Amino acid sequence: VEMVEGPLLILAGPGSGKTRVIAHRVAHLVSACGVHSRRIVAVTFTNKAAREMKERLDRLMGPQARELTMGTFHAFCASILRREGQHIGLDRAFVIYDQEDQTQALKEAMEGAEIDPKRFSPRAMLSAISSAKSQLIGEEAYAANRSGPLEQVIHRAYRAYQEVLRRNNAVDFDDLLLKTYVLFRDNAPVLSRYQSRYLHLLVDEFQDTNVA
Repeated sequence: VEMVEGPLLILAGPGSGKTRVIAHRVAHLVSACGVHSRRIVAVTFTNKAAREMKERLDRLMGPQARELTMGTFHAFCASILRREGQHIGLDRAFVIYDQEDQTQALKEAMEGAEIDPKRFSPRAMLSAISSAKSQLIGEEAYAANRSGPLEQVIHRAYRAYQEVLRRNNAVDFDDLLLKTYVLFRDNAPVLSRYQSRYLHLLVDEFQDTNVA
């Protein structure tokens, strides 16, 4: 809790108090170190874990907790894209597709790309696209060094799927992370603004992170 300078990684088993440490560390930063709440971001993966963290911090900090940036990775990235999406050609009023929406969009994409869903499972195609996005591989970059017949089909499906999303001003959950990465990678002034604002980034459930 009191180690506040530089990076820190906590490794411990389930139920041993990692989330509790994060909550108390945030409170310590504000109360003992004079860090303003709005300069701290705390993220995790599931809505359940985010609620637990928020409840703990509300109890510890009271009204000061309201100015913290806190929630899931996906919610955090969505909020950034709502504000900054125009820098990468994304309308701020984008909709977020759930699993059912994604499946329907992919079926439409496969039909347009003349990919037979009986030969190539839409679920398997979606899984491959999701895996690529989690490795920060966009639709065009996917073709590089992927010349096998199946990978060529996946690339066609990926490209057509992204076109359906763009047409509907939509993103999927993987896009929230990938597009935020692209935003920061390609827009130094935007990146600098967020680097200047957030002095402390705390990640709960770190074992669930992927490349993105």
